[in-house]
Amino acid sequence: MKKNNIIFFIILPSFLGFLAFATSNSIKKDGSVTGKDVYRLNCAGCHGEGRSGYQDIYPSLINIKERLSKEKVLEQINNGKGRMPAFPHLSKNEKDAVIAYLFGKKEMIVEISPANLGEQIYRSNCASCHRSTVNDPKPPNVMMMEPAPLAGVTKRFKKDRIFKILENGVCYMPSFNHFALDEKEALYSFLQSLEGKGEPSRPTMGEMCPMMMRKK
Repeated sequence: MKKNNIIFFIILPSFLGFLAFATSNSIKKDGSVTGKDVYRLNCAGCHGEGRSGYQDIYPSLINIKERLSKEKVLEQINNGKGRMPAFPHLSKNEKDAVIAYLFGKKEMIVEISPANLGEQIYRSNCASCHRSTVNDPKPPNVMMMEPAPLAGVTKRFKKDRIFKILENGVCYMPSFNHFALDEKEALYSFLQSLEGKGEPSRPTMGEMCPMMMRKK
């Protein structure tokens, strides 16, 4: 076998694997998503992409059907509980789809508006710790120093830096590397819409950590 053919057969599986990952971790252009996608976009930031939770802070959702009924899970999605915020921005179909996924039922395909994707990601993953503006009330999940309000963050940090923070986490902020590129772009666009709406006048304590860790 020629050397070029050997290289081709080595590279092809890797490329196909990457393509499958990119496809599975991104909503379709028509806005259709599975219950697993709804979970990944709204729940995985705290409970983990594998549903295993995080220490004693965020419980594992594996085999949740052995501990809670579907009705109880829906109640917590609607109203929140403890550190978990409510998710009123999710549609009924999205809630049904994620519950079906958690309970191991037949996969449901639902639609999410691509135009609202960034706001949904923000509300489900960022708003429980970050205020949008300095005028908003303190979020429920602030454990140490308060994270910075995100109004104007797109002016204080370059886009690639924000994406790097999302991918790796920083200080006590977890990683959100389960977001696909188009989902990060949607979130970034929503963050841009917050510019000029109650921005902090100077870097807050919650913003000093990522600033100090910024690569030169």
